[in-house]
Amino acid sequence: MSKRHLPNSNILDRDSGIKALNRAFSRESPETILEYVKDECLEEAAMTSALQVSGVVIMHMMKRIGMDIPVYFINTGFHFPETLEYRDRLKKELYIDLRTIRPQSDRKQTDSRRGPQLYESDPDVCCQMNKVQPLNDLKKAAGKRIWISGLRRDQGGARAHYNHVMVDGRGFIRIHPLLRWKWEKVWDYIIENRLPYHPLYDQGYTSIGCFPLSCTSKNEIEKGERRGRWAKHKKNECGLHLDLR
Repeated sequence: MSKRHLPNSNILDRDSGIKALNRAFSRESPETILEYVKDECLEEAAMTSALQVSGVVIMHMMKRIGMDIPVYFINTGFHFPETLEYRDRLKKELYIDLRTIRPQSDRKQTDSRRGPQLYESDPDVCCQMNKVQPLNDLKKAAGKRIWISGLRRDQGGARAHYNHVMVDGRGFIRIHPLLRWKWEKVWDYIIENRLPYHPLYDQGYTSIGCFPLSCTSKNEIEKGERRGRWAKHKKNECGLHLDLR
């Protein structure tokens, strides 16, 4: 299907339209999906990224098609130093509008109210305070209806059943251009285009979040990309993606 045959953005205003767009996107490349957003609803769009390989692929694709939208990174206060250094490198090398947002309460305030190592005692509350709530606040303030994310089905869990276009619990639209790509294809793209990637991948990490060992640990990709996240807990999502339908 050619991009010119895709429906206009008004289709996003109703459930039947979203289903039709999902059927259309199932036959399209990530670049075509991004071009649709660019042509139909650019001013309404933004992206969120934890700066992992899928997100970097999308950022590079957007640059190639001249799609200039803000990309938001949540600085939880618990990131690896390498993550923050990599954020600054990406901003310079890809010339992207990469913006950092933070929780309302910083790490010291959280520790004083909840006690240190909340990520150990109640990781769900920690993620809610440091990831989910900051993103909810951003969505209310940014004035953007459409949010692009690098989620992929092969990451497993609930993501295995996600669609290209979904709606969150507050009515914001989520678009997943790389939904059907596999881990290997993502890395092929990274290598082919000589893109900078997070240095911790070379140290045995397959999914990189906050630095505590209970949040991010080294992992073998054969066990599943996200098996190194919250390995000590019955948890596989931070909560940013659990209210999608």
